[in-house]
Amino acid sequence: LGPSRLEVGTAVHACVLAPTRAMVRILLCGDVRGDLGKVCEHVAKMHSKLDVAQHFQAVFCVGEFSAEDMDLEHRPPIPVYFVDSGPACGDLVEASPQGEEVSDNLHFLGHFGVATVAGLKVAYLSGRRHEELFKEEAEAEDDAAADDDVDFGGAAASSSKEGLAQKYGSQEGDDVLRQSVVTSHARAMEKAGPSWEEMKAREERVAKKSAQLFIDGCYTPLTIERLKEEIFDAGGVDLLLTSEWPAGCLKAVPRAWPEEAEQRTLVKAAIRAGCCSQPVGEIAAAAEPKYHACGTGGVFWRRQPWKHERRGEVVQSTGELRCGVCRMITLGSLDGSRPEVKPKGKEGKGKEGVADAAGAAAAPPPPEKWLHGLELDPNSLPAAADDATVSPWSDKAAAMEAAAKAADGAEGAAAVALLRPEFNMTKEERRAWIQRFGCLPAEMQQLSDKLAKQDAPKEKKEKHKSLYKVSEKDKKKRKTGGDGHMPFHAKERMASNRG
Repeated sequence: LGPSRLEVGTAVHACVLAPTRAMVRILLCGDVRGDLGKVCEHVAKMHSKLDVAQHFQAVFCVGEFSAEDMDLEHRPPIPVYFVDSGPACGDLVEASPQGEEVSDNLHFLGHFGVATVAGLKVAYLSGRRHEELFKEEAEAEDDAAADDDVDFGGAAASSSKEGLAQKYGSQEGDDVLRQSVVTSHARAMEKAGPSWEEMKAREERVAKKSAQLFIDGCYTPLTIERLKEEIFDAGGVDLLLTSEWPAGCLKAVPRAWPEEAEQRTLVKAAIRAGCCSQPVGEIAAAAEPKYHACGTGGVFWRRQPWKHERRGEVVQSTGELRCGVCRMITLGSLDGSRPEVKPKGKEGKGKEGVADAAGAAAAPPPPEKWLHGLELDPNSLPAAADDATVSPWSDKAAAMEAAAKAADGAEGAAAVALLRPEFNMTKEERRAWIQRFGCLPAEMQQLSDKLAKQDAPKEKKEKHKSLYKVSEKDKKKRKTGGDGHMPFHAKERMASNRG
């Protein structure tokens, strides 16, 4: 993406604030749905209770920002940047795909990309996935149809007129049989699938749509491919903003504690409601950001951090790659909407049970947290965490976990669980490594393995034992040299005496 109004304006903002402090204080906001005044009110109240040095520098909104009725007359006290998946998403993307300043201190980031905002590298994706283009191919249906149980054999038909009439004439219930045959034929035609013309038309329609970046506010596979390229060129992302949750985010998450059971139930209900997206998971795995903020679920949830696989710091002495973590945060909605949770179990019987059920139905659920503050250092690498889990989208981590379970707690499980770094480096990265350390990471790893092998204690080998029995006389003769000291004529004389 070329320089836009957004990037130029935020670059000036970052230059002014950079000399004062290294840390950047920001706010994450959930689904606004047109209620911009509420956001401005809460930010103003927070700033009134804080010192000027502790004021937040920007607000990042995710989820559905727009609504049918929008009130843009409010001026936010600090810059507000948003991605959108609401009713106005299609119009915003079509009018300003590179982003624009909608009003004073209110910025639309754009359809997708990576921008520098308040000193942070922010990757963003607006809209939702296009259902038709991301729909998985259905499994092939069985070609063999079930044959009807028709009896073509049996005894020889009677040649008489009565026998023919009895066998092939009209019988009672023939109308019902004919109707069932017509119905079964119609069902068979439905199961046969679309015709060749319909399949060809669908392929042409999908190919035409796949060449576009956005369709009616929904992103396409081409969008995901382009966003991955920009993320790789950026060289590291501090914050990832998406409207949808990444699919598979519950993998490797430990069981919830009793006090977290209610929140975990809401999280699962939001996932069942369809707030997750597989392409967003691909973006999160490719970007490996420090933080990932997403909305549309109506639940505030801080997932356990998951470990990066490629982004980290190499230890000079050992060549080990120490990776940081990503902290995923989902935010609630300003209007208080939450996913519906079906109650488990039967309601209590009797008057007390009815009263409890009526009281629970009358009390509205508490609203989910929709505003969350963060403090980030744009100059540091992602930090580690003790409670970090493996990446939900890591095939290597899944294979290692399966291998560790197969080891049944043996010592080999620890060796299998050791993750060796992979160094797929470009020429520029190789040049930078040689200039700084004098060698490449692979060479450092080889030297570390060699030193570890030299320092390892040597195993004592068992003494070789002969398979043949040797007498003590022969042993003594071998040890002293036998009769090798005697001259040749003496040996001849001894041999003749023995004979």
